[in-house]
Amino acid sequence: MPLFSLRNRRDAGVGEILDLIPLVRWGASFGQRVVQLLPINETAPGEASPYNALSAFAIDPLYISLHAVRDAPPIVAAAPEDRRLPRESIRATKMASLARAFEAFAQARASSRWRRFERFRKQQGEWLEDYALFRALKDEQALGSWEGWPLPLRDRDPDALMQARRVLAERIDVLCFAQWVAAEQWAKVRRAAQACRVWLKGDLPFVISRDSADVWAHQDEFDPQCSVGAPPDEFSATGQSWGLPMYDWERIRANDFSWWRRRARQARELYDMFRIDHIIGFFRTYSIPDDPARERGFVPLGEAAQREQGESFLRAVIEASEGALPIAEDLGTVPDWVRQTLHRFGVPGYKVFRWERRDSVYFDPRDYDAISVATTGTHDTDSLVEWWRGLSSDERDNALAALGIDPSPSAEMTSALHREVLGRLYQAGSAFVILPLQDLFRWTERINVPGTPSPENWNWRLLRPVEDLAADPAVQETTRTLRQLVRAAQRGMAAGATAAAE
Repeated sequence: MPLFSLRNRRDAGVGEILDLIPLVRWGASFGQRVVQLLPINETAPGEASPYNALSAFAIDPLYISLHAVRDAPPIVAAAPEDRRLPRESIRATKMASLARAFEAFAQARASSRWRRFERFRKQQGEWLEDYALFRALKDEQALGSWEGWPLPLRDRDPDALMQARRVLAERIDVLCFAQWVAAEQWAKVRRAAQACRVWLKGDLPFVISRDSADVWAHQDEFDPQCSVGAPPDEFSATGQSWGLPMYDWERIRANDFSWWRRRARQARELYDMFRIDHIIGFFRTYSIPDDPARERGFVPLGEAAQREQGESFLRAVIEASEGALPIAEDLGTVPDWVRQTLHRFGVPGYKVFRWERRDSVYFDPRDYDAISVATTGTHDTDSLVEWWRGLSSDERDNALAALGIDPSPSAEMTSALHREVLGRLYQAGSAFVILPLQDLFRWTERINVPGTPSPENWNWRLLRPVEDLAADPAVQETTRTLRQLVRAAQRGMAAGATAAAE
């Protein structure tokens, strides 16, 4: 689930980092051993999608649990605006409170906390200083895109950057402080998850916003004259243009994927496993030139070159992640040889039940490859309940046949049918079965409808705080069922989860 969707009695109007602690404990109580999140990177003002971030590394200050920050003045929880989470107002208010907390913090420069902050700043300096300078400059430039900044700043003239660092030093310090606070809170979450024997799973977007700290700081690794998209396929007859910057693959490969190695190293600090978004894009990226006279097409051309590039990328990420498990998002139109390559490298792909079929015949989940993640849907699909409701009676019968369940005349996902469907999915041959929270509880809300600028996209939140949700009798009945299904499938329930339940 998305971090922004969580609730806590003390949150400021959006899910926060420390809200994950009751979530992982609650999940462990009914056998859930993985909590998968959407990206937590900072997004630009006005941007709700976590896949269009202004930094590949910075945790969004929006998610900091301000109530746990020493000397931070409390703030009033913000109310949603037109069903949208008021991200800008919450972020701005939190940053103002963090600035006050930093003033007090800076008075104790001989403290162990200050030494931890300095150590963090030094260790993360490879990305942190560029991010903080970019973010401070963006505020100074009325949030305008860096491509419209004065030329010395746009082109990163060393003297101009040095002057900017002097002028904006105080703001830069606060931005670095916010990242340290976020990292310290995240470390608490990891310790709590490890105590419950729950793995945290993150999500690394394929690419980031064109107006981002990374593209500004590494302009030579992106092609400013092209953007990324997808060719026409069964999902879109005209193809898709995502408006995201195109990689300069030749330069990136010459640098031995150094930027992606840094991302993988950070991922291992934050997570036990992480999803690599749009894995096919690392083998071949669909490039859309700004000049309509130029042809669209894949980079690189030819299967041999694509194989070589994808394999080089996988080697770099696996080496840099050192023990954290990469998971490949291999959905959509993906050649068989890409999935074969992933299997050879031991990188799991996805098995989304509704799409695992040939014509009208669904595949039995028990036959799924062990090196995979089985699931009912993604953040871009409708819920299991709504999907089921939209099927024809023949499609429902075909799906149930694959699951070994007797045909049902009902277009509704009843509690009894829900139990049977999840019970069969937990028996999948996949090493992991990770389901959207909505599908675990027969909820209908969805997170995003691709291609639709709706106020409901990326704005769903739990109806109640996790602690209150866990105490709800109806929810407790479902968690008892889920715990039984997990045990029956011999998944998840181990000493740590049992202890958490007790």
